[in-house]
Amino acid sequence: MSLDSRYLTIADLLLGAVYADDRLDGAEDEAVRKLLCKVVGSDELPIELEARIENFEADGFDLAESAAEFESVDDVGKRKLLELVAAVFDADGEVDFAEDEYLRDLAGALGMEAAEYEDLAIQYEVEDIEEVVAVVVSVPPPVPQA
Repeated sequence: MSLDSRYLTIADLLLGAVYADDRLDGAEDEAVRKLLCKVVGSDELPIELEARIENFEADGFDLAESAAEFESVDDVGKRKLLELVAAVFDADGEVDFAEDEYLRDLAGALGMEAAEYEDLAIQYEVEDIEEVVAVVVSVPPPVPQA
């Protein structure tokens, strides 16, 4: 029995997430396997998915091309796909800017608006803008080098 190509593409998107920060973490790798088992509804990965994981090459991965396979999916489905990616990021207990950028790039490639996924992304909030400006402006400029 052949596996639906969308499962393979989901694997690619999750593996792209693993390599988004240029570090392979065992917790993220294991999270991909567990998530894919849940996606296909099995305790063990089908051989096609296991091979996809083993042979994944981050350098050859094209996010936009993979996301294009889900263009026709409704907004709820696209959101669920982003939640899978966010779960991979959560696996190592660290979220960094490269992972956030990957999530935002995927959402953009899926044609999603920021309001549809913003709660999954890193929040950039400045509580007291006047205080920030006062600190930044009060810092003297660097001394010119001779």
